Amino acid sequence: MTRSGWARLVIAVLLVFGCGTDATTAVDPGTDATPVPQAQLTFLRPAANVTLSRDSVSFWAVKGKNREVAMYYRPAAGRTDSVRFLRLKVPDEALFKRPDGSAFADGDSIRITIVIRDFSRLITEFSPSGLKFSASKPAELRLDFRNADGDHNRDGVVNAADSAIVPTFAIWKQEATGQPWFKLTSLVEVSSDFSEVKADVTSFTNHAVAW
Repeated sequence: MTRSGWARLVIAVLLVFGCGTDATTAVDPGTDATPVPQAQLTFLRPAANVTLSRDSVSFWAVKGKNREVAMYYRPAAGRTDSVRFLRLKVPDEALFKRPDGSAFADGDSIRITIVIRDFSRLITEFSPSGLKFSASKPAELRLDFRNADGDHNRDGVVNAADSAIVPTFAIWKQEATGQPWFKLTSLVEVSSDFSEVKADVTSFTNHAVAW
């Protein structure tokens, strides 16, 4: 075979096999493809004496309708308002594929459940596992950290060093318990009304804020 023929063959092989990347390791758009073991991440943890108003929530997402759900902390002593912990928005065209691979038609619905799997690390579990959202119009997840422990570097004091860590917050996803985590493209937003991290979600897995 000529040199140019070999070159064309090598290019074809790379295109077919993804430069040696196993297809099973592919990740969703907006996700860093580098797997990180859980032991190498620092997760947000709840502040002392805070609890959630419930440890799970369910709702029906419908193709063709905007839907959203939220989870809240219990109000602090002496207060009637509460701090939001989580909000998931599912736009009207977000539903893409069911866990079995079948597509959604307008009007089709699916029951979504969010469970707090590990409150000490504020790790959430979304189901049904395998549900896919549109890459062009994904679901949006927001996780608020106003009621998280402010000692982010775990040195026993809350100071400017902890504030410097906040811009590095990101939402991470884990396909199943015990597997590595992948970082989603995230945005940290802080105002007088909220302090949260948001990211687009294209599939259902475990999610948490970490750095």
